Amino acid sequence: MDMNINLPTEKEKPSEYAERLGNIYSHTTAQNDKKHKGQYIIANKNTKAYLLPNKNYILLRRFSSKDDDSRLIAAPYFGNMSKYELIGIENKLNYMHRPGGRLKRDEVMGISALLNSNIFDTYFRTFNGNTNVSATELKIMPMPDIGTIQEIGRKIILNNDYSIDYINKILIEYFNIR
Repeated sequence: MDMNINLPTEKEKPSEYAERLGNIYSHTTAQNDKKHKGQYIIANKNTKAYLLPNKNYILLRRFSSKDDDSRLIAAPYFGNMSKYELIGIENKLNYMHRPGGRLKRDEVMGISALLNSNIFDTYFRTFNGNTNVSATELKIMPMPDIGTIQEIGRKIILNNDYSIDYINKILIEYFNIR
């Protein structure tokens, strides 16, 4: 990928990397990461496949390390995080979106929370023994109805608590797990 760590010109777009993604957060503007990857991707015919419309997404690492506490590492990305029409998404990231539409803020937070929870991590590990997270596996994971997802997202946003402990507590309550 053609990258540039300097300030962007009109041909460069902000870029997201797996290394900058952590549970429920993203370091979009990290400047000195280990691999010295730039913050921007140059928009041209070679990089077109890496560019997406700037809207709300759930970003999810495609690979995790055996040392990671969780196989599922997801973070919300909101379109208002960038002023650009397009954003770059590295090949090491899966992304979830609403085809032909736009995910609402509470939906993005709710889905991100579910994917980062111990419940979903345990479920995922039960059916997948490796460290890869494929789009196919994500598509077949059972999810609660959209109303529940929105409620979970709203609760997290209203309480301004994005910790995994709080997420797990909410899900235990919602799903009446003992």
